[in-house]
Amino acid sequence: MKVIFLQDVKGQGKKDEIKEISDGYARNFLIPKGLVKLATEGSVKTVKNRKIVQEQEKDLAIAETKQLKTLLEEIILKFKLQINEGKAFHSISNQDIVDQLKNSHKIDLDKRKFVNFKNLNQIGLHYIVIKLGFGIEAKLKVEIQGV
Repeated sequence: MKVIFLQDVKGQGKKDEIKEISDGYARNFLIPKGLVKLATEGSVKTVKNRKIVQEQEKDLAIAETKQLKTLLEEIILKFKLQINEGKAFHSISNQDIVDQLKNSHKIDLDKRKFVNFKNLNQIGLHYIVIKLGFGIEAKLKVEIQGV
């Protein structure tokens, strides 16, 4: 019997998968529990269309993420730290960076996406790696100037 899985069933199939399984198992267990439904011509088309839409949405999200990466890599954030005898009085945290990105560039990021971030307290240019998703990482430039 050909069925469409409505949710993941361990050892049998994943959601939206179309698969041939034994009649008894389908009729006595999977269908009554609402785990599968019969694969009719219309339902197969619906599942295929849903998969196409999901792929298109994923491709669009990847394109937007790549665009965000190029935007982030063009930005140089500038911070000023008060320095006395070569030591900074405070440091720049990832939350400070997120706030400045949000205020000045209208880019909303989660501070947990920063990779191996340590607070910045030295003058100079720093590169910060940010995980954006889909295996895409961006390097943000942060320049710290002394006052």
